[in-house]
Amino acid sequence: MRSKIILKWVAVLTFIACMGFGGMNFTSATKEGELEWNGKQLNTLEVNGKPYVPADELASASGSVLHKKRNHYTVASRLDRIMKKGVIRVGTTGDYKPFTYYNKDTKTFEGFDIEAAELMAKDLGVKVKFVKTSWLTLMDDLLDDKFDIAVGGVSRNTERQKTAQLTRPYLNEGKSPLIRVEDKDRFTSLEAIDQPDVTIGVNPGGTNQKFVDSNIKKAKVVVVQNNLDIPHMVAEGKVDVMITDSTEAMYYASRDERLYAALTDKTFTKSQKAYMIPRGDSVFENWVNLWMDEMELQGEFDRLKEKYIFNK
Repeated sequence: MRSKIILKWVAVLTFIACMGFGGMNFTSATKEGELEWNGKQLNTLEVNGKPYVPADELASASGSVLHKKRNHYTVASRLDRIMKKGVIRVGTTGDYKPFTYYNKDTKTFEGFDIEAAELMAKDLGVKVKFVKTSWLTLMDDLLDDKFDIAVGGVSRNTERQKTAQLTRPYLNEGKSPLIRVEDKDRFTSLEAIDQPDVTIGVNPGGTNQKFVDSNIKKAKVVVVQNNLDIPHMVAEGKVDVMITDSTEAMYYASRDERLYAALTDKTFTKSQKAYMIPRGDSVFENWVNLWMDEMELQGEFDRLKEKYIFNK
């Protein structure tokens, strides 16, 4: 690896030296440095006080493909790279039903966004490769180019948009409580939930924890590492409430008669689900958004809602 880097810079320096002997005005080509681009560090070579970045590094940092035809270079979109390699890498946590769930028995991912990703790959004419991530590492893994797109109940918010690109929304929802049926007349508001004798279960790193940290002042909060464990803890009385997205609350309530999805028509917040991709690639973004429009137009998103959310 080191030898390849050395050879690359030797070639660059040789080219600049040759251009200098040919009368070009390159006088200083000895200083190396780093350039930060979209949170990534790129090696540079300083020429006459200006940084130059090798085209292959620029392409790699943007998740693109560098094509060469004679002396002509083209930096293509991530979309082109996906189609050239024949695979789209999809990052997902596998712990957020009904959107994403990793089935340990079958060793496969299941859920609303898993089937949607499979349909996306089919429309691209490529295979899909699911990459396991977590809510705590989701953004870093995307920026480290471990996958091309993140799916699985990703909420649109301005914080995520600072470092990544969120697509158009495909589902509207909000935070609401998942509780036991016997408590539906007890927990009729956030104030009724935020009491010292109430225990709330929450998973770390996502928007559920952010909401609980910001709004719960009196109730006891228990952090549960696996999001999938919390609904069962509510049903069994180990915790009283799970504040989560209304979609997830309705999913669990439709599958366990002990549970009740409260206040889904008057959610504590308003939010939307989307997919997340690296920023700076309008070609890939436009394709994904158009694909989502087609999914909506053909009724595919409605079909997935009926199948995975309402258990029909």
